[in-house]
Amino acid sequence: MPIIGLNYKKISAERKSAAKPNMKINTGPEITSINKSKLQGLDNEIDVLTVGFKFKSDIEPQVAAIEIEGSMVYKTDKADEILKSWDKNKKLPPYAQIELINHIFKKTGILGLQISDIMQLPPVISMPKLEAAEPAKKKKK
Repeated sequence: MPIIGLNYKKISAERKSAAKPNMKINTGPEITSINKSKLQGLDNEIDVLTVGFKFKSDIEPQVAAIEIEGSMVYKTDKADEILKSWDKNKKLPPYAQIELINHIFKKTGILGLQISDIMQLPPVISMPKLEAAEPAKKKKK
């Protein structure tokens, strides 16, 4: 995996009001910046991309907000192609977007769940839920 590391720069959570009926949770990651940089390796410098991101969860209507900002170090042979696409229209090629967004969800989703639990808010991402099965009805002969 070419994602070398992830750093958090900002973590905030705010409860604005008590829970309300029919709350909606809007959660999503966003890539905010991409810059070319160099990482010092053992014998040489390695060309990498520094990818800024934001993960935000809004619990509506006006109940709470959780925001996580940070950056990732991304090693790829297609850095120039990714930078060109980003500079042109602030979009990534699909292969890079899928990999980066999935990594953001994986790392910040867990942190978002912990924060929502601490703040006594509903989970910001869906969790699997087991339900008891209804007993099978016997057929009459």
